[in-house]
Amino acid sequence: MVFPGFSVPPAALAAVPVAPLAPVDAAGRFLSRPDLFPPAITVDRAVAPTSPGTILLAPKSAAGTAQTGPMLVDDSGSPVWFLPRGDKLRLVMNAQAQTYQGKPVLIWWEGSFVPLGWGQGMVTIVDQNYRTVAQVGQDRSVDLHAIRITPQNTLITVGYRTTTTTPDGVSLRPIVENVIREIDIASGRVLMTWSSLDHIPLAESYLRSNELMGYDYLHINAVDLDDAGNLVVSGRNTHTVYTLERGTGRVLSRLGGKHSDYALPPEAVFAWQHNVRAVPGGDISMFDNEAAASFPPTTPTRPSSRAITLHLDPVARTATLARSLSTPDGLSTGAQGSNQTLPDGHALVSWGDRGRFSEFDRDGAMIYDAHFANPSTDTYVANRVDWHATPTEPPAVAALRAADGGVTAYASWNGATEVRRWQLLTGSNRNRLTVAGEASRSGFETVVSAARGDGFAAVRALSADGKVLGTSPVVEVRST
Repeated sequence: MVFPGFSVPPAALAAVPVAPLAPVDAAGRFLSRPDLFPPAITVDRAVAPTSPGTILLAPKSAAGTAQTGPMLVDDSGSPVWFLPRGDKLRLVMNAQAQTYQGKPVLIWWEGSFVPLGWGQGMVTIVDQNYRTVAQVGQDRSVDLHAIRITPQNTLITVGYRTTTTTPDGVSLRPIVENVIREIDIASGRVLMTWSSLDHIPLAESYLRSNELMGYDYLHINAVDLDDAGNLVVSGRNTHTVYTLERGTGRVLSRLGGKHSDYALPPEAVFAWQHNVRAVPGGDISMFDNEAAASFPPTTPTRPSSRAITLHLDPVARTATLARSLSTPDGLSTGAQGSNQTLPDGHALVSWGDRGRFSEFDRDGAMIYDAHFANPSTDTYVANRVDWHATPTEPPAVAALRAADGGVTAYASWNGATEVRRWQLLTGSNRNRLTVAGEASRSGFETVVSAARGDGFAAVRALSADGKVLGTSPVVEVRST
């Protein structure tokens, strides 16, 4: 079936609106951007160089005063960009860096969570100026689990609905049907619609049935493309990775589960998995939740959760365990989680509802480990991204009179990735400012001081080669 309601903003790119901010304590806020209060991150381990890039998260929280929404952080846990879009009624999840129309974009899902285990919402796509270029599912038809832009500038989405009509007849209990759609982003035209009930029997599920609830027998929670352009689909509740023929939706193969087309040795068997990805060359990576699953038919046998990569031999039809990563303390999570294989052989792993994310080197050693300071905060996935952006809004500044009569300025530019130094400009006339101080960028907000006690100030951001990237508005120097 087809879900209507896809829309794209007008040709003129629109700025991403910011959600209303909830009142919070001033402590911990940035002086230059007191409207931003992102979740705090604690770095527990940093023992070797990590892969290049920043870490893209979409924190959500069951409690606490911090705002939530998509954010980029550096290896110190300091924000590079934060957009407060989440609140008690709206979740923001599954933030990723992808490509649309040949250009890098950020993409995420936002909407409401259905207690049965899925979402009703839409997808937002923003460019390297953080302007909205498209939105998909404004009728709230898109689920949170799987959003994938294809090289053909289409979007693969998943939707959930309950029905009592199955290929075998009318069911006495509601069945959760998983629907995959491929949508042309520019026009909104639905190019393909695929129903799980037409291709995956209920008998493949390992989920225990509850007659009072919709039977989510499959629970698609990831969709990717393999080297041939076919769909790679994760069925969490069938413990199976399906390869579907693009366009027709025909099941080409099953990996894992009750009817696997590949023989798996015991160490390669997985269950209740998340974040299945097609690794270039034909392998499959995933986050294996078997150790702490919520609804196992038998007692879990794994000592801890794993980020694994399986090597597939399509001729011999065998799957072998190529890599398995766990934390030294044996952390386990039954919900969420991600496993990103990086170009240099490293891997970035999110431990799902535990609110923790780690990087492993090519030899499997955990070289980086961090967690959200608030134990109620977590992120559905974590990805290290090569992201370069310049916001449309100017830098921000707060300038205070220092005790010695000079000026202390607090400079930031939310989302600017190329800033390496800050200059402080001061003057007695707001139209005649000169450079009075300079400092290297240090975290989201950099302190720049000047001995001169002039009444007006501004800051400007410099690139690594000294180019001026942006200048803040001129502000009056305030007394402390």
